[in-house]
Amino acid sequence: MLTMPKKVLILSDTHCESLAQLSPKICDKIKDVDIIIHAGDYTQISLVEELAKVKTFYGVYGNMDSYEIKNKLPEKLVIELEGFKIGVTHPPEGGAPFSIKKRVKAIIKERVDAIIFGHTHKAEISKIEDILYINPGSAKSSFIHPQTYALLEVLDKLYPKIVKI
Repeated sequence: MLTMPKKVLILSDTHCESLAQLSPKICDKIKDVDIIIHAGDYTQISLVEELAKVKTFYGVYGNMDSYEIKNKLPEKLVIELEGFKIGVTHPPEGGAPFSIKKRVKAIIKERVDAIIFGHTHKAEISKIEDILYINPGSAKSSFIHPQTYALLEVLDKLYPKIVKI
C-alpha cells in the first residue's frame, strides 16, 4: 500500500502574538502541510493557540516565552512520524549558541532520527552521527539572519529544506 508523505512546516523564534503577524508566505504554506512543529520563542500564548487550531501541532517552549506558555508546553518532546523519531527542543535555557547541537542532543537524551531546535535564528540542516539536525531559523526578520522556516517531507527518508522568505 502506498502512503502519502507527511508534510511538516517547522517554525521557531516567531516572536509574535498571532498568525496575522507572520509572513503571508508562512500562512499560505500552512494550507499545504499536515503538521506544524514549533521549536519555541512564540512569546505570546495566542500564537500557540492559533497554531493548534489550524493543523496538527507539536510545540515546545523557548527561553523567551511567558510563564503561561511554559506552563502549557514542554521543554522537549519526541514524536514519531511514519516510523521516524523526532526530538524537538529550543533549548529552554537559552544562552550563547556555542555547542548547541551537543546541548540539544543532551536535552533530548533518547535515540532519535532527527532533532528540531531553534534559538540561534540561523537556519541550518546538518547530520552528525546519523542524527539529522534541523534549525528552521527565525520566522521574523533581523539584521543578522534572513527570515526563514523549514519544510520536512516524511516518506522513506526525512527530506528537509530551508525556505527563505
